[in-house]
Amino acid sequence: MSLVVELLRPPPHRGPLIAAGAVPLAVGLALLEFRLQTRLSDPIHMALLLGAGALIFWLGVQAPNEEGVPPAYQSILIVTGLFLVFPGLLTAADVLGADFDGAPVGAVMWVSLVTGALALWPAFERNSAISLLLAALLGGVALLTAWWWLFDANSAAPYRWLLAAYSATLVLSSLALREPAPRHAEVLIDAGGLAVAAIPLVLNPWTFVFGGASLPGIWEVVLLGAGFGLVAFGALDRSPGPAYLGVLNLVLFILAVNGSETATLYWWPLVLLAGGTLMLVAGLRPRRPLPPEPAPYRAGEAPLASRADDDETVIRVRQD
Repeated sequence: MSLVVELLRPPPHRGPLIAAGAVPLAVGLALLEFRLQTRLSDPIHMALLLGAGALIFWLGVQAPNEEGVPPAYQSILIVTGLFLVFPGLLTAADVLGADFDGAPVGAVMWVSLVTGALALWPAFERNSAISLLLAALLGGVALLTAWWWLFDANSAAPYRWLLAAYSATLVLSSLALREPAPRHAEVLIDAGGLAVAAIPLVLNPWTFVFGGASLPGIWEVVLLGAGFGLVAFGALDRSPGPAYLGVLNLVLFILAVNGSETATLYWWPLVLLAGGTLMLVAGLRPRRPLPPEPAPYRAGEAPLASRADDDETVIRVRQD
């Protein structure tokens, strides 16, 4: 038993080679699943996906960190393993009798919960930020599918409110992790940005992007605010992920406004043009010359409150 455990703990110098082998193995297994979908039974599909996914995931979580940070090969192993475990659990749900005739929202809900909980282990045990991002995304999927499963709602409104609340929860959670784990806090911001970006895409994303569908005004404000906030966060923290997601939210805002307004400057174009112009003018306004610097104190004339301990020691020595 100890020999098996030792074999499943990849040595650091072979970690990149193991990760380089895990990726083509997963791709090949995916091709096998598609090509032999009808030729193999569901239990065999389940065994292949879960077996390979569990092995690769275990190799990832067993790999040691390097100076408290997960090396790149460890993140690759964990993500590759989770991407195989998820369809493996869906296949297991089918084997166990889940209803897959329509939309399997119940199966997707519990599989997302299980896989997300599994991703939380390396997120904090191995300090893996990418695992926390996957757990946050799977949590959002579980939330939406749970609402669908419980209420079978066909309206987009409740899903948009759920996404907005979930995004706010992720942002507030990132504040608690900002000091002890800044990378984890950043990926929670990323997940929150993706949740906001999904607000206009619920139920029928194709119609929204290509059909000129509109959004209620409150969601246009949410998209615009999230876009500006994410871009500002990415610029201040020099984090490309939130900045890219901010651009995505702003593009979705433009699509939403373009689909709901006529060819006039009333309201959004006028408000944005006026606001941007005012901020540019405020930043480029004539600068007043700074006052001259005060003359330096001569030796021994500095006020007592501004003297350092070393200065007082020197003065005392000179007086003695």
